[in-house]
Amino acid sequence: MIRVEPMTEERFAAFLEESIVRYAEENVRTGRWDAAHGVEQSRAEHARLLPQGLATPHEYLRSIFVADTGARVGDLWYSHRGEGGPKQVWIFWIGIEPAHRRHGYAADALRTVEVEARKLGSTRVGLHVFAFNSGARALYERLGYAPTNVVMWKELGP
Repeated sequence: MIRVEPMTEERFAAFLEESIVRYAEENVRTGRWDAAHGVEQSRAEHARLLPQGLATPHEYLRSIFVADTGARVGDLWYSHRGEGGPKQVWIFWIGIEPAHRRHGYAADALRTVEVEARKLGSTRVGLHVFAFNSGARALYERLGYAPTNVVMWKELGP
């Protein structure tokens, strides 16, 4: 149903800017960062994780295409790690464009990551999902992903 290919430099440039803004907004929304510094903090985090851009070792930045039409429907970013513990793949981002959601593309992309993880010698795949993203969480749980911890906050009034 889908084809997953390495991102082009052009797509990576757009993806990076979209990702920086999106991650800042998500962290501001959850109260982790303040709005005044969110984009700056997100930019620093992305620079730390992707110091060499697309050429950063162990980082896999992919575009997701519909196999039969060739239309790009989303993006995927995962990492392969294994220092000091079991080898694992960590999914930093999986996103399907709004017009293409609910067609099974995200589930297919996750299955593709699982196949690639096995080829890399990984014993598990992990990811983070914000609590407000109930649709994504339902998809992950339906595919066998289970929560390993829950972070909770209580806002204190004046």
